[in-house]
Amino acid sequence: MAAFACLTITLGSVSLSLVIGTATPAWLVTMWYPPDEVIEGPPLVPVLGGLLLLGLVNSWMLWEVLRGPAPAAVPMRRAATWLRLLLYADVVWLLIPSFLPGLVETVIGLALWVPALVLFTVVLTGSGRPFRLALLLLGLVEPVTSLVDCLADDSPLQIFVSPAYKATVMAVGMTASVVTVMLLLAQRRDGRWSRVTLLIGLGTFASAFLVELVDGLTRGGTIESIAEAMDVLYIVWLARTAHELNREPRRKAPLRVPAPVAAATAVLPLMVVGPEGRPHLTYTWQSDALMECWVASEPPRVADIPAHERERAYMCSVSKPSRPVSDQELLGRGRDACARFAAGEPVRARPALLALLCPEVIGRSHPDLLVSSAQIARQEAEKERIERERSARKARREARKEDALCRDPWPALRTRFQATASYYDWDANPYGIYDAETDTEEGYEAIWDRESIGTLATSGPLALIFTPSQDWATCVTAKALHSAPPPLRRKGWDEVVEADIVSESGRLVMQTLSASKVRFPDLARGGPGRYRLRLYTRPGVDLVLVYPVRRAAW
Repeated sequence: MAAFACLTITLGSVSLSLVIGTATPAWLVTMWYPPDEVIEGPPLVPVLGGLLLLGLVNSWMLWEVLRGPAPAAVPMRRAATWLRLLLYADVVWLLIPSFLPGLVETVIGLALWVPALVLFTVVLTGSGRPFRLALLLLGLVEPVTSLVDCLADDSPLQIFVSPAYKATVMAVGMTASVVTVMLLLAQRRDGRWSRVTLLIGLGTFASAFLVELVDGLTRGGTIESIAEAMDVLYIVWLARTAHELNREPRRKAPLRVPAPVAAATAVLPLMVVGPEGRPHLTYTWQSDALMECWVASEPPRVADIPAHERERAYMCSVSKPSRPVSDQELLGRGRDACARFAAGEPVRARPALLALLCPEVIGRSHPDLLVSSAQIARQEAEKERIERERSARKARREARKEDALCRDPWPALRTRFQATASYYDWDANPYGIYDAETDTEEGYEAIWDRESIGTLATSGPLALIFTPSQDWATCVTAKALHSAPPPLRRKGWDEVVEADIVSESGRLVMQTLSASKVRFPDLARGGPGRYRLRLYTRPGVDLVLVYPVRRAAW
């Protein structure tokens, strides 16, 4: 009778509105609150069509709400009894027009729905414990957010939450949709609710999308009547859920959490929190990681990089900070170039870069690019060794030629302990005679510390001879004598000088002069003691005579 009366009144009010040319009577009857000036702008017929639809839905709602509950098949548990009572109370609260402040209405609505949600997780059967726990946690998101939003309205707290307001609204909306779907799945798994109830619940889930669609196609008061009609579905779903609670559940296998629900549960908190940094066009290395890229003019060699780092090395080598491109695009271009290179087509990319992506393709025509830096270093070292040996052999051949051209400048003064070799030095360094078993470092420093150095300079066990030329080789002849040679003969020589040298070990050696490694004999023929060095020199020829100083002469 109530549903019939509501339908009759709705039809009468719509007819009256058509007669008087205003939608106010139909609005008062169907919407249950006074209209505003919005309904006067749009055409009358679409507005009355929406109100007629709402009146029909209201009549159907009254029939669903006021009909008696289903026959009791089994005694209801205490939790189910309390849940049905809370659901009926929630239906009554939604049906009665309220003029209370917004905060009071929010608190009353939460006081009715939150306990009902908790009892839902207790009463529902056939769903696993993790599923019901996820349902409870997600179901509490919207009530808590509504309460916080109501408390923060027109307060300084609203300024604090405003930067994340859009993300929060989106996350809460998605959470409410997920909760609705989970409830419908749990009801279906429980088995005590009819298919009509589940379809009405599915309509509640789809109502938000339908309202947005109607809003895009219409304007003005039509959307408000459609939104009210969609809200009626929620009331009907609550009433039918309460009606059918006393049925016997049909237990089935536990309902697992669907993968999309689990994904949404993980994504929603991330959406609310927001990113830690600004988004970039690339996905891995752009921004701070760019500082770690190679800055050399040449790309790194593929053999020097682990296989899992080669793509990163390629992106670092081809990237241009002035033209940021995503990693996927860079890799796609590189792999496309590899395919064209393998097909023999010309490519603009350097083979050294493509070797980082497709070494097996590039290595067919450029095997040198697959060699590591260590291998290259070994090859270079081997080349240098071979070159040194070749230069040394060449120097020995030239030295032997130079040695063959050298002659003894005083053949009449013969001794078994003599040798002749060529000496050539571009840096005009001196050659020396020294005690083989004595440290000559101190004598060497003493000679070089002098203000002026002559042709022959000695200090203790060391003697340096400064006669080599940079333009030609010098033939050096050294003779070891047992006694003093004949008196000085200056004829044919530019300079003749003498100096003393001391040998504590009794061995005086000439440094190796020629690349042919001519061996000079021991020049200390008188054992340990003091020796006299006499140097005859002219361009290209040096003659060194070494003989002991008699003890009586000391």
